[in-house]
Amino acid sequence: LKFATDKTDPSTRSPYLNNTAPTEKNLSSAISVEEKDRTPKVLSDLILEQLQEAKALQICRIDLQGKSSLTDLLLICEGRSHLHSRGITERVLESLKKTGIRPQGVEGEREGNWILLDYGEVILHVFHPVIRKYYDLEGLHSGSPIETWNDPA
Repeated sequence: LKFATDKTDPSTRSPYLNNTAPTEKNLSSAISVEEKDRTPKVLSDLILEQLQEAKALQICRIDLQGKSSLTDLLLICEGRSHLHSRGITERVLESLKKTGIRPQGVEGEREGNWILLDYGEVILHVFHPVIRKYYDLEGLHSGSPIETWNDPA
């Protein structure tokens, strides 16, 4: 994965972001978060902000606190295509990296069908729509509180 290092040099731009890299303006709230204040909710809100900026679809957050030993919160969204899913992923990775937050693991990035970003207390799943419907993670956790967000206009 290649991150943009020099915004003036097109050769360092990601092919997935299409000139929509996070800017200082839309990262200002993320940068101000102190490490001691990074609760699962705050971390998921930082990720949600980037998902919305990247125009991710069908965003939901599932609260698994006290129900799972793997994570506290699951974020699930989808991209319109494999390319869009990879762009969403890269945007989240790049923006959180600027705040000093790195994932413990990243899976499925090359294929773009189902990309998982593991931030410990928060796990993000970025799906291609067909794959999301097949695995139905929301149905698997139907007894847990689920928040949803409207798709971009």
